[in-house]
Amino acid sequence: MKAHAVPPAATENRSMPERKVYLHPGGLWTEPFAAAITTVLGSCVSVCLWDPLTAVGGINHFILPHGGAAPSARYGNHALPMLLDRVLENGARGETLLACVFGGASVMPGDGEGPLLGSRNVAEAFDFLERNGITVLRHDVEGRQGRKLTFRTTDGTTLIRKL
Repeated sequence: MKAHAVPPAATENRSMPERKVYLHPGGLWTEPFAAAITTVLGSCVSVCLWDPLTAVGGINHFILPHGGAAPSARYGNHALPMLLDRVLENGARGETLLACVFGGASVMPGDGEGPLLGSRNVAEAFDFLERNGITVLRHDVEGRQGRKLTFRTTDGTTLIRKL
């Protein structure tokens, strides 16, 4: 196995004081510094992207799988490519990106007209990641309980607490 040197940016990111951030529904967070980002999910989905070589990461919290023509992080079809573009702009490498997917609970009854909203959000996330060749490292999706998620960009760890 070939060893990879850790780029200087990764070392700098890991040594900075960790900033605490709360991510609201419809939000997206990616910055080139260390952070612990917390959000609360019901039927919404968060995708965490993290590059272990550069310690660059980001997270979104989308509400619906698809939205209108104007780009908005409220909709998975916009939030997912926006997240990917921004983590790459901040120095992540596409070939070493890892993903974690959380949320998509069925916290409200469906209308009987097909998959529940949470399941549609989860499908949008996994479809995007597969199309872009991004490995899903961890996931905790669907079910009936909401979740509180904390994602740390310094080491890519995630902490989930069922609500």
